[in-house]
Amino acid sequence: MTAYGSLFERLGGIPGNRSANRKEAIRDSVTAHLSKMLSARAGSVLALPDYGMPDLNNMNLSLHDALTQSRDAIHCFIETYEPRLTEVALVSAPNEVDPLNLTFSIEAQLDVDGVQSPAVFSARRMGGGSIKVR
Repeated sequence: MTAYGSLFERLGGIPGNRSANRKEAIRDSVTAHLSKMLSARAGSVLALPDYGMPDLNNMNLSLHDALTQSRDAIHCFIETYEPRLTEVALVSAPNEVDPLNLTFSIEAQLDVDGVQSPAVFSARRMGGGSIKVR
């Protein structure tokens, strides 16, 4: 059995997760990890130069090109740094209120102790470049 999550999570240090079932706890861990990793900027981790999201604010790109590049970068990053998710697919979700604010649906298979189950996450770009995953 492979242990996933932070050391703190594996030691049971997350308040409220002791009573939650294992699948929910792993899903919560993946959600938190996706939020942290997708909010990291490229070059911010010296030990891993390819860790982090590139600057997606290139005003020379069309909206379609910006969405495509963003989707590709997020997809590659998740496949590289979140091993609990497989068969990752990203779908752009239209944002009528603010069309320049990126919102994606992340659809994947979540591995819980070798058992795959479908999981869907919503990723929305917040102010300051951070990304909130739910």
